[in-house]
Amino acid sequence: MLVILSRSLWAGNYGSILEIARKSVENGEKVAVLHVQDACIAATINEHCDKLAENKIDIYALKADCETRGLVEKVNEKVRIIDYKQWVKLMMTEHEKIVSWTT
Repeated sequence: MLVILSRSLWAGNYGSILEIARKSVENGEKVAVLHVQDACIAATINEHCDKLAENKIDIYALKADCETRGLVEKVNEKVRIIDYKQWVKLMMTEHEKIVSWTT
């Protein structure tokens, strides 16, 4: 499952979707979270990234959105910064399910 987060952690309730992601990992599913747009801010928050990593969830952030917000140097070391081509690869070849969480 690829979970795409696009809003700031403070603008929405991500607890629900992250709980679903955690349970999916427990059931043996490969899970990744991609931070785009304002969600890239979360990729700089150690507590958020640590929680994902502890639950064996791969963490990504879109480079263009991080650059736009001046966050590239602040992104947590557990986060892999990717470009649009790599995003397409995540969707087309690495994950069967895609969940886009916008609220």
